[in-house]
Amino acid sequence: MYKGFSSGMLGFGGRKIEEDIPLAVKYGYGGIIIDIVEESKKDPAQFNDLLAKNKLKNGGFGLPVEFRQSEEKFEEGLKKFPACCEFAQKTGALRCITWLSPASDTLDYKSNFELHKTRLAKAAKILENHGIRFGLEFVGPPSSRKGKKYEFIHNLATLDELLDAIGASNMGYLMDVYHWDLAGQSYKDFKKIPGKEWVVMAHINDAPAGLAPEDQQDLERELPGATGVLKIGDFMKGLQDLKYDGPVYVEPFYKPFKTMAFEDALKMSTAAMDKIWTKWE
Repeated sequence: MYKGFSSGMLGFGGRKIEEDIPLAVKYGYGGIIIDIVEESKKDPAQFNDLLAKNKLKNGGFGLPVEFRQSEEKFEEGLKKFPACCEFAQKTGALRCITWLSPASDTLDYKSNFELHKTRLAKAAKILENHGIRFGLEFVGPPSSRKGKKYEFIHNLATLDELLDAIGASNMGYLMDVYHWDLAGQSYKDFKKIPGKEWVVMAHINDAPAGLAPEDQQDLERELPGATGVLKIGDFMKGLQDLKYDGPVYVEPFYKPFKTMAFEDALKMSTAAMDKIWTKWE
């Protein structure tokens, strides 16, 4: 596995990759996630040269198709998706990820399951045709389901049911230690994962101290290793045991970053990641 750079995951969306690449190199990152819609407007050969010159891997991209809203919006996004995937295939962006809402006020579990199965299978097929793996992330905190009429996928077991129902050979997990831990998953659950190809991408962070698991809020987190609330050591060991070879990104939703310059926030994030990383190199 390698350290992945993402300004967006640190809360600084909208930056250009040409701005970020020098900082990724400066702070020792091995790869960088891309905005597939924006970057696919460029010449793939020139984009490859840019990454190669800076010795960075293409760390994948987020699914640009909106599958949680209307059928019309979904189909509209799906029509544009193959062009994005062609660029991704040519530039080595062979990891695509998205997240699943853990509850709904309008769809019961069965109806929601069928919607996700049908729509995500279509996206998975296009990705599969371009040699791209597709990782899904469950949202684990109980607070994310509180007050909603219907619960939905929010742990490994229920996510596996969806993956089995879709049946695509290129599908697997986006694994976030925050969701993993707060869903009640543990190191032993890594034994249920058939192989490293099932882990498409990984996120690390920590949770605020002094809160019960049911009181943790999804968008209020800490830098990796800051509090020791999450079992990040077990999480990293599980990835290492699987021989996971993809990117690991910091996604902290860390409030102090909102008032900081990007490079200052990056320095803090990198320092936190490096403390964790030295144990697993």
